[in-house]
Amino acid sequence: MSSILGESPGEYASSWISLNRSQGHWTSETFGDYLRIHASKRPTQLAVVDNGEAISWADLLNEVERVSAGLAGLGIGQGDAVAVQLVNSIELAVSILAIWEIGSIYQPLNPVYRKAECTALIAAVEPKAVIASNKTEEFDHPGLLDEVIADLSISPHKVLVGSKKTNWVSFQDLNGPTPKFSRDSLDPAIFGTTSGTTGTPKIYIHIQATQIFEAKILSEGLELGSEDVMLAAAPITHRGALMVGLMTSLISGSRLVMGDGRNVTALAEIIEQQNVTSFMGIPTIVSDLLHHHQNVDFDATSLRVVIASGAPVTDDLLNRFQAQWPNAVVATGYGLSETGWCTYLRIGDPVEKIYTSGRLAPATEIEVRDPQGTVLQPLNIGEVHIKGPMTCAGYLNNEAATRQALDGNGWFASGDLAYLDDDGYIVPVGRSKHTIIRGGLNIYAEEIEMMLQEHPAIKEVAVVAYPDSRMGERACACVSLQPGETFDLGDLRTFFGALDTARYTWPERVEILDALPRNPIGKIDRLSIAKLI
Repeated sequence: MSSILGESPGEYASSWISLNRSQGHWTSETFGDYLRIHASKRPTQLAVVDNGEAISWADLLNEVERVSAGLAGLGIGQGDAVAVQLVNSIELAVSILAIWEIGSIYQPLNPVYRKAECTALIAAVEPKAVIASNKTEEFDHPGLLDEVIADLSISPHKVLVGSKKTNWVSFQDLNGPTPKFSRDSLDPAIFGTTSGTTGTPKIYIHIQATQIFEAKILSEGLELGSEDVMLAAAPITHRGALMVGLMTSLISGSRLVMGDGRNVTALAEIIEQQNVTSFMGIPTIVSDLLHHHQNVDFDATSLRVVIASGAPVTDDLLNRFQAQWPNAVVATGYGLSETGWCTYLRIGDPVEKIYTSGRLAPATEIEVRDPQGTVLQPLNIGEVHIKGPMTCAGYLNNEAATRQALDGNGWFASGDLAYLDDDGYIVPVGRSKHTIIRGGLNIYAEEIEMMLQEHPAIKEVAVVAYPDSRMGERACACVSLQPGETFDLGDLRTFFGALDTARYTWPERVEILDALPRNPIGKIDRLSIAKLI
């Protein structure tokens, strides 16, 4: 892993490390250090609550030390990746912290991922261990990972949360002597993907220092403290939810309550029973909770700040929020997994700025540029470029992608379109990349197109977004057919079912066109296609 912190553009040169440390952006502290502070200052205070179970800060530290010792005993150590496919739970929080405790790298596997996604990500990262659970009823996660591991002919250690299973190490039985190691905030902490989850995905790399800096500024901006109760409504396998959840909880000392965004009734009960003061939810979750509150009178008066992020936030949602929960503040933000929350609304920002995505995070720079690279003045739309101490170290084993995204001066090309208003607040207006955000989950249009192009009935295909009041966007497959062939939504579902890909990635509409429109240089014209549907 030493190459991650090398000298080439897009990687962390020693000068960039020195600059951020000299300016106090990157300290030597690790997340484990913060865990020990809370375990010492507030040992009996609840740290994590999950479906009737709870664990104090002191007990959380004990569990993390137990599991980290067990992982170290399996031979897992600094620079090794550990893939984790768990739902929001105490075990997930313990697993992540234990991985960081021994200088290893957390590779999240969304619990909705099926064989295609898990195969691609595990093949790209080659984890030293996988952690899964057979406690969920959604599908057989350990069985799926057994298939993936066999197909790839690899042999990671397999750790199971739940009832025992042959050839799996029990999570509950992990133990061993306390490992001797040195913690370093420059240790790579997270592998994640933002472009393609099948085929050859791009894997971004974050170190602990970037994540700690981001958690600090968010905790300060949202005024989070040890008296707060934070609800993890979105899966913390998503980096944004991990940040505004476990990471900010570790910095602020707030209690973290695990939830499932798919069960709005349970979320409402958690808010009332746990006196939740803040939560992050994709706009779909926030909208569902507001709708639920119109029909079910649950007590939401404890809420003081709600972070709506992960997908576009509509004016309608903001208006409903203000009307229904007038005592709470809705905070939005802008950023990418690679760059962190580079803008966000703070407590105390002017009310009229609620329709923006906030202002710059500390020590962060943003430039809006035209296609020629010229920096544009406020109110002019262009591509967002970002620079700051939260930016990732680049992409794993993909120097070309790293150099394309990050220049030699540390500027990250987002691919997003936006403008800055006269007060420096950012207003996103679209994406130049072909990404569809369905309920906070990314669908990579070109990836789905490549799959559909293999169907014998399809001549050409373009996958585009169409608006949806609840999910924000859904995917539509626009296809032209081979002579004499037919194709409909049922055929599409059969096709993707056989590929065993995550259901949320499947297009939910099919439109048959005589031919796909093209621009003057012969490329498929997605904008024209989107207007046709």
